Order: sequence, then C-alpha cells, then structure tokens
Amino acid sequence: MTVLSFAGMSTAAEQNAAKRPEVIAVYYPHWHNYDLGSAWKGEGWTEWDEMKAAIPRFPGHQQPKKSLWGCFDESDPKWTAREIDLAADHGITVFMYDWYWYSGVKNMEEALEKGFLHAPNRKRLKFALMWANHDRRDQFWPEFGKPRTILLHSQNSPRDLVRAMDYCIEHYFRQPNYWRVNGGLFFSIFESEKFVKQLGGAQATRTAFAEIDARLRKAGLPPMHWNAMVSSPAQAAVMEQAGFHSTSRYNVNTAGKVQPDFTERYEDVMDAHRAHWEKMKASSLVDLPVVTMGWDSTPRCRLDVPWPFEKKREYPYGPVVVGNTPELYGQLLCDAARHMESDPRKPFGVLLNAWNEWTEGGYLLPEERTGTAYLEAIKRVFGKSSR
Repeated sequence: MTVLSFAGMSTAAEQNAAKRPEVIAVYYPHWHNYDLGSAWKGEGWTEWDEMKAAIPRFPGHQQPKKSLWGCFDESDPKWTAREIDLAADHGITVFMYDWYWYSGVKNMEEALEKGFLHAPNRKRLKFALMWANHDRRDQFWPEFGKPRTILLHSQNSPRDLVRAMDYCIEHYFRQPNYWRVNGGLFFSIFESEKFVKQLGGAQATRTAFAEIDARLRKAGLPPMHWNAMVSSPAQAAVMEQAGFHSTSRYNVNTAGKVQPDFTERYEDVMDAHRAHWEKMKASSLVDLPVVTMGWDSTPRCRLDVPWPFEKKREYPYGPVVVGNTPELYGQLLCDAARHMESDPRKPFGVLLNAWNEWTEGGYLLPEERTGTAYLEAIKRVFGKSSR
C-alpha cells in the first residue's frame, strides 16, 4: 500500500506551512503513582500493573503489550522529554492531556505539572486540556456483572467552572506553549451534554462562558476556544447554542459489527470513522476528525473471567478490535487528511487516539511487536512539524 503525504495532496499546503493541520495526540496521564491511586488500589499502584498482567484471550490476541521503554514514570521530566522528542520528530504538534477535576479534587495531574511542564524541551510541543468530566469509576479489574464503585462523582456547576478555570489560569493558560486556536485558548469537554445540562442548559452555559472570558480579559489572557466531544450533528447544534466553537470525538472504537469470535475488524472500524466524519459535515461547527489506533480493554478485565465475556458489552468486558496494522492505520490517516482538505470548513487539526492508552489498546509509543511503525505512518502522512 502506498501512503500519501498530506503535503503531497495540496500544492498550497506545500507552499504554506501555516496551513498544516495540528496533529493532536490524546495523552492519558495514568502511568505514574499518585496519592489517590494508592488510596484506591494500594500503595504504588499504576496501570502498568494491569498492562504487565494481561493475557492473550484468544488465538492471535496480541497481549500483553510490551513497551520498548519499559514501565517508566511519566511524571519524571526526563522521561517526558523523551516522549516530547519522539512525538515532535514524527509530526505530532500537540499533547491533549486528559484532565481530572472533581469539584476541586484533582488527580493524575502530576504527568503534566511535574513532567511535561518541567521538561527541558517542552517548547517542541504545544499542550492543551480535555476535561475528563465523567464519574471516576473503578474500572480496573472490576467484578464482571457487578455495579461499579464510583470513586469520585462529577458534578458540574457555574461556581465550580469558575474555580476550575481560575486554577487553569494560574497553572496552564499563561504557559507560552498552551495551544491557541485563532487566538483562543483551546479547552475540550468530554461529557459535553452532561456539562451543559448540569450548568442549567445552553443559555446558562453561554452566560457562564461569558463570565470566564471576562475573567480571562482581567488576567490579560485571550478568550476561550471551547471544544465539545460529541457523536452527532444534533449534539453539535446544542453545543453551538451553548457557546462552543468546535467539536470532535474522543474515539471511534466500534463499528457495531461484532464477529462470532467476539472481535471486530479494524477495516469495519475504519468505515465507521469515515461515516462519522461525513456525518459531521452537516454540523455548523467545525469538527476535528478523530483517528483511533485500536481498541482492546482486556488488560482492565479480571483474569478469571473467561473469554468471550458472555458476549455482553459491559465495560471493560467488551469486544477487541483486531487487524489494526500500521499499514491500515496509515491508510486511515490518509483518509482523514483527504477529508480535511475536502471539508469546506477546513478543520484546523486531527485528533489521534491515543498516545498512551495502553490498557484500552490505543498507543503510539514504541511497542515490542511494531516499534515506531504507527508513528512513522503519522510522519509519512502529515510530514514533520515546523516547530
């Protein structure tokens, strides 16, 4: 298969590097020890424990995944510096950190605050936040068929939004490499429908956003660029009324075509991506296409639960996507690049899921079987960053 470069698709793109889309990698910051994690799961626990303990569930199942870098501490700036160089050298321009804030209770922020922001080469990448405003459930080796323990409830409110944004002003938004879109501070909301509903509806959310912009002006900062994670044009329409500026989707991890062996083919998931991108053209908000590398949440499943998990969808006990080779991933990246060129709204970036979602089967970091092949596909399609 020949993988075309994004720059090769358009003479204008070659002549004007500023038109190169941002290549945004989702960063899941759960590969270091933190206090709440130790309180919940035991002293020193990280998800490296689950990754190392994973087993193959069926013939040809590629588990356990083995990081070529070993089980490193991402909150150590020396390790983060290696990640930054690897990402930047392969065309990634933004790390979008999953950010966890529960009415002032933070967790997993050390990867960003101790790691990335203290890395000596941090200027090579921009960064932004996606507020992972979902209930913090215990999804790490949970009992099959039992209700999940909620470790932290997510309760959005106008007052808490102000507190969260004040924290971001102090710790993130003033950083010189915080990502700005058309001059606005990019900030994404994961459960955007829940967010708007809990703030009191679209108009109340728009009012709350205006207050945030006023606080930003007072702090000498530009206004926000609010991004909503949605899955349909109808959801995007509500987000537009609420004052959001763009949309995306965190991942496309299923095509709804589960095979008899309880797997899904990556080729079908690729089709689901293309269908989603095309569907979102009906939205009046610009939508950033997402490209999902793979899906396999079995490392989060108890080892004593037999495959195929009674063929039920009960996270994390669900189907595994198979056949997600670097070659097919490269083709999907190429398709996303063509989509962005054909979309009259000209999306300003492509979202990659994910840099390091090892325990959900989405990763770009070097792995024993494939090395840097997925990263090389990104570089071939989108080219090197000019940073």
